[in-house]
This record gives sequence, C-alpha cells and structure tokens, in this order.
Amino acid sequence: MEEDEGTEEQERFSHRQRLKAAVHYTVGCLCEDVASDKEVQFSKQTIAAISELTFRQCEHFAKDLEMFARHAKRSTINTEDVKLLARRSNSLGRQLEFSNFPELSSILPGGEAQ
Repeated sequence: MEEDEGTEEQERFSHRQRLKAAVHYTVGCLCEDVASDKEVQFSKQTIAAISELTFRQCEHFAKDLEMFARHAKRSTINTEDVKLLARRSNSLGRQLEFSNFPELSSILPGGEAQ
C-alpha cells in the first residue's frame, strides 16, 4: 500500500516537472521572439522567473476552475467556469478582450467581442 502511494507521488512529481519544463521551454521561445523583435536581451534568470510565475499562475487558475465546477456540483470544467475566472482576474480579462473568444464576449468590457 505505501509502495503504491510512493509510486503515485513520484509519478505526480515527474509529471509536474515535465509540465514545468514545457512552460520553461515555451517562455524561452516567446522571450527569443520578443528579443529579436524588440532588440532586447533576456537573462536566463529572467526567463526562469517568468516561467515560474507563469506556472504558479496556471496552478492558481486550475484550482479556481476546479472549485467553480465543484461548487456547481459538476466534475467537468466548462466555459461558465472560465467566465467566472475571467471576472476574478483583471489581467486575464484584458487578455481575453484582445483575443477571439466570442463565447466569452458577455463578460468583456462593452459586452461585445472585440
């Protein structure tokens, strides 16, 4: 029994590390794009810090989405949960405002898709 729990915990840790590596890689690629467009440099420490902040924010969003679905007595997260999340997060709301998400237009400023 304890061995199964240890293996499961190790798998979760391994999965988390792979996700963190994927986020770090993606942030690095985005920083390279910005660096070439804007003629600036990003230090490795800066990329690592942005990666860690991004990962933590995604974890926070995931927990919020899970709580919203659970509160509605659902086991599946849907667009209604994302709408609630966007209302709680000003920065996410601004990002969605400039994206093409017509199903979320009712919560954006002006009430229409941009």
